[in-house]
Amino acid sequence: MERADLDQWRSREVARLLALVETQRRYYQDIVASIPVGLLVLSSDLGILLANGAARRIFGLQSGESPRRMDAILPPALLDRIEEVLRSGLAQTGLMIENGREKRRLRVGILAIRNWDEEAAPEALLTVEDLTDVGALQQALPFSGPVAETSVTEAPSREAPEALVSQPEPMAEAAPAVPALGPAISAQQFIDNVDAIVWAVELPSLKFIYVSPQAEKILGFGTEHWTNHPSFWLDRVHDSDRDWVARRYQAAIESGAPLSLEFRANSAGGRRVWLREYARLLPAAEGDVRYLIGVAVDVTERRMLEDQLVQSERVEAVSRLASRMAHDLNNVLMILTGYSEELLTSLPAGSTLRGDVQEILAATDRMSGLTSQLLSFARRQNGAATEMDLESTLGRFGPRLSALLGTHVGIELRLAGESSRVRADSPQLEQVITAIVERARQSMHAGERVVIETLHAEVSEDLRRPNAPLTPGTYAVISITAPGKPLDDEAKAALFECSLPGKEPWDDLAAALSRAYGVVRQWGGDISVSQGPGSETAFRVFLPRLESIPGAAPETPALVVEPPAPAPEPPAPLATILVVEDEAGIRALVRKILRRQGYEVLEAANGQEALALCREHADRIELLITDVLMPQMGGRELVERLRAQGHEMKVLYVSGYTDDANIYSGDLPPGTAFLQKPFTLGSLLDKVKEVLATAV
Repeated sequence: MERADLDQWRSREVARLLALVETQRRYYQDIVASIPVGLLVLSSDLGILLANGAARRIFGLQSGESPRRMDAILPPALLDRIEEVLRSGLAQTGLMIENGREKRRLRVGILAIRNWDEEAAPEALLTVEDLTDVGALQQALPFSGPVAETSVTEAPSREAPEALVSQPEPMAEAAPAVPALGPAISAQQFIDNVDAIVWAVELPSLKFIYVSPQAEKILGFGTEHWTNHPSFWLDRVHDSDRDWVARRYQAAIESGAPLSLEFRANSAGGRRVWLREYARLLPAAEGDVRYLIGVAVDVTERRMLEDQLVQSERVEAVSRLASRMAHDLNNVLMILTGYSEELLTSLPAGSTLRGDVQEILAATDRMSGLTSQLLSFARRQNGAATEMDLESTLGRFGPRLSALLGTHVGIELRLAGESSRVRADSPQLEQVITAIVERARQSMHAGERVVIETLHAEVSEDLRRPNAPLTPGTYAVISITAPGKPLDDEAKAALFECSLPGKEPWDDLAAALSRAYGVVRQWGGDISVSQGPGSETAFRVFLPRLESIPGAAPETPALVVEPPAPAPEPPAPLATILVVEDEAGIRALVRKILRRQGYEVLEAANGQEALALCREHADRIELLITDVLMPQMGGRELVERLRAQGHEMKVLYVSGYTDDANIYSGDLPPGTAFLQKPFTLGSLLDKVKEVLATAV
């Protein structure tokens, strides 16, 4: 349009045209300003002619400030690229740089443009994308898109303040350089070394397209196996969990909700591994879902400890029930036995009733055997644990275990070369191993073998729960693996709960396993049961490993010959005895027997009555006979309170059951003894004489 033509326009029409042009200018200016990608127009001498809002934010430019030159902002290598584009007119895109004190990661494109004046020098249009805040996981994945096509090489001719550029590495659709997390570790190093599997699958094929190196450590399959086998998405899941895991993932993909689940996985060696997996959908740039990303953590150790905790709590509950039953049954048996003995003594030699009474005594004796079994289960009595070399001890068990299995089933010992020092009792440890081997033998066939090996295990999980079976630390492990049908969860949980033997002698195996479990727990260890490779069942006995001193030989305890015990002195005549027993029938029986022998007997039904009686009784009381377990106040507390009041009497504890290990082990001060219910009247009198004769 010539200027002469404009002269023919009316002023209103010119104003309307100029307003229209201004409206269009502002429209496109708003578009440029709102674009999230930085746009810069540079002059041929690298001065800034135009910068939109995104560019000003990226480079810290203030609106309205005096024009700046890009050679004060960009690294020298990129400036060389800009000059090259201005000379050649050929665009360069996908250039990756790190710029500024914050080490911002930028992707830059350079395009040569012409001014309206065709004779003017060319200008450069820069597009700048800030990738600094892209998540480390997405940056590490190969599906994160064509982020970097070319890296910018440092030009030796200039110095770039606060700029870092990487060496060129040609790649197609490569991931961007991962940002530094600190002075010595990058996000990629972090992902590679974190103790979890970071993975991504492509939808809808569910084919792994990325997996972190920890995958091989946790499941044993190399990363190539994960990405090269399209079916491995579900093949890695154990058969028992595969269906429901597939349903959960399909529902999560359809709903778009994050997913968290725990399942059993197959390892390359056949070992079952528990994985805790967290996953979410990763939308593509255009909004269509393309990828599922996730993190899988090995929680096998935690699951094992939780299973053992459940097992421990169940056994503890059965143990408390057995102890209560033993206590109550022994009180009843005490009455039956005592009065039957009294009746038998009073009958003449030729009485036909003597046979009937003897049958009653025989029945009570059999019942006493059952209560003894209950007590052995509930009390978990231990032998004296000593420090030992585990491998050499198991080596001595080998021939006897082989004889136990017979000629049709073999045994293989795989003992670690490095010895393990543990604290246990050798005879009881042999009983533990024998019970487990005998249990394994029941489901084996001719030609199969039991494998016993020693391992070391480091427990790092801390459940922070009362009575946790294993606390963090180092353990020596006796692994006993045998072929056979795997046990289900209920069978495994009930394996150590048998408190009574079967009717036949060979049915004692379940009770033997329960005793073995109690023994190992008292040593600070535990027994776990799991499915081994294939259809094998694996028992693992954990024992706390002691710090061994290199070159130190185990000490052999010196043989100590105890001098013969002096003959007990006869008891003082007419000694005063205080009987404290909450069971009235037993209290009356003991009172009757002791008075018949010439003792003065005081009696109380509980601890409070005994304390009141001692305050009122002026004469000295030589002996206290008290039940250990009584309502409100037990026997041990009663003794402590009496001694605090100045009463220095001797003590005979009696009980059908007590969980006080010191009483059962005989670890009692002089002048103190223990008698297990049910006892005969003769044994009671003998124990009374023994305690009264003891020098304090």
